[in-house]
Amino acid sequence: MGLTKTYKDGTTPIVCIIGSGFSGMCAAIRLETQLNLKTYTIFELEPELGGTWWSNTYPGCACDVKSINYQFSFEPNYEWSKTYAGQQEIWEYQRRVAKKYNLYEKIRFRTEVTHTEWHEDLQQWVLDWINHNTGETGQTNADIVFSGTGPLRVPQIPKQFEAFEGPKWHTAQWNHDYDLTGKRIAVVGSGASSIQVVPAIVDKVRKLEFYQRSATYIVPRRNATNSALWKFLFKHIPFVHFLYYKLTYWSNEFIIRVFSTKWQHALTRRVAMLLAWSYRFYQIRDKQLRAKLTPNYILGCRRIVVSSDYYPALTRKNVCVHTATIKDIKGRTLMLSDGSQQEVDALVLATGFHVQDILVEGFVIGKEKCDLSKVWGQDPKTYYGITSAETPNMFFLLGPNTGLGHNSVLFMIETACEYAIMAIAHMMDNNLSSIQATPMACKDFVDEVDEKMKDMVWSSNCKSWYQNEQGKVTALWWSTCTHYWWRLRKFRPQHFVGVQRSKVATAHHASALA
Repeated sequence: MGLTKTYKDGTTPIVCIIGSGFSGMCAAIRLETQLNLKTYTIFELEPELGGTWWSNTYPGCACDVKSINYQFSFEPNYEWSKTYAGQQEIWEYQRRVAKKYNLYEKIRFRTEVTHTEWHEDLQQWVLDWINHNTGETGQTNADIVFSGTGPLRVPQIPKQFEAFEGPKWHTAQWNHDYDLTGKRIAVVGSGASSIQVVPAIVDKVRKLEFYQRSATYIVPRRNATNSALWKFLFKHIPFVHFLYYKLTYWSNEFIIRVFSTKWQHALTRRVAMLLAWSYRFYQIRDKQLRAKLTPNYILGCRRIVVSSDYYPALTRKNVCVHTATIKDIKGRTLMLSDGSQQEVDALVLATGFHVQDILVEGFVIGKEKCDLSKVWGQDPKTYYGITSAETPNMFFLLGPNTGLGHNSVLFMIETACEYAIMAIAHMMDNNLSSIQATPMACKDFVDEVDEKMKDMVWSSNCKSWYQNEQGKVTALWWSTCTHYWWRLRKFRPQHFVGVQRSKVATAHHASALA
């Protein structure tokens, strides 16, 4: 039986989508292709779509998931140039998909949603927005809201670096006007971004001072070029692309065992540890440098990074690796806890993002005028990361506990979108103006996640952006992508409560469309 695509009176809900990265794009495309719904608008703060792949343009920026899995399942790209695509190529893929589905016609660029509030009497969300090009402000009413803002969007910039008097920038805000050639550059941070930046700039700079806050587990990345023959086979020979996609997907699914602390997965973990150790031993022959680059925490509790040029870059003569804490900054000089000092020309901050500060205070006002940021704090209670008891008709994409450490998040985005589509179809089929997850359904999900996380390395004592300040894992899903899909393959109306559509709401909807 197909999905219900309209209310009984022939109308469809008014939908607002916040963000035009992969999440917002997926929501828009699925609304059109599965529900034939065209009454939606996308609000985008930036002047272009793409989300993180438009914002992050630092040298070496690339995806650490294989390209064949980092694409929409319904929109395969047979022309990926390499096994792991770079930022520019991923963004171009997003633009091609957006043009195919005419998304540009639906996007309001440079328009920031500043406030969203649920009005029970209207059974609608009211969104306040501002256009940063014109200064125009306004409000838009929506029956349904998709939040596709993503977790890696607000750079985390420690206040101590405000004292630096030279040029400085975060990797997500790269200064392309500054010429690195022959300069003394400091890079602070040792996560995924810095591991890509350092090899990309090491040949340009005169001196690279690398400040490592903690060592990272690195495994080799074979980034082969896709030949014309491979591209031909993918595009023209039936099932070749599909089989390769599935093979890659299932091999990634197997990796989840690396993050399990259960005894039956001990062998898999040991093999992964041996791979990381042997690769580090082979690449770093200097014992002192190797000691600096050896993590002192359990494998997997922080992000494992794939790279084949990071270790060679750190062995270059113009690179100095520092593990001492930066205690003070005077002018352009960084003073460390070991007493050493380094004067540099520019400062690059690879210091991560505010992942745990999911919502700005006052941004989402849900049922009974509750401020979602205060209700959640750093401990969000959702239904599979997609919706919550406080937010009728609002769907989160890449929400709490839906991030991954082993596979492509695009699978999670698509699965969440599919579930939201089923929920909207259920609303129209039952003539409901709103639905919301029950508090018990949300509690059951969060309790299960907390229990399952006890057997995962992410709950160990090492601190990461996966955890909140209390050490609770709120960013990641605890199992495979397939398990997540299996749980959400059917809409479960028993986990939701709805409000019947009234004549007043119907009349208001008709006037809004007019």
